Amino acid sequence: MSEDNIAFLQSLYKYLLDEYNRLNLLKSDLERSIETLKALSKSSEENIGPLILPISTFISLFVEAAKAREVLVLMGGNVYAKMGPEEALKQMKERLEEVNEGIREVSNNLAKVQIELENAQRMVRRAR
Repeated sequence: MSEDNIAFLQSLYKYLLDEYNRLNLLKSDLERSIETLKALSKSSEENIGPLILPISTFISLFVEAAKAREVLVLMGGNVYAKMGPEEALKQMKERLEEVNEGIREVSNNLAKVQIELENAQRMVRRAR
């Protein structure tokens, strides 16, 4: 193993770690969405509120009461689909499972790259 191989493995490890962190943020967001949708599903015919709706980083709306019969779900590429809270909940659970699978795959790859990196570093130290 050469120094170039070690640099490549270090770069790959950093990439995988970044991907792992990104997927965990996505997982957290999906879990919050699922909890919100569960609450909305229970009260789709009742007024809910008061609510604080974030509009941007600096602005939120305060809403006294609203009915949540439908929600907009980001499908990707700035395309949203209108659906009931129950269908949205199903979509979010499916996405969460996909993200969990991605986390498992990245974790496995991280472990493999870490072992390869440690072996490569050991071989370079022995060669010196």
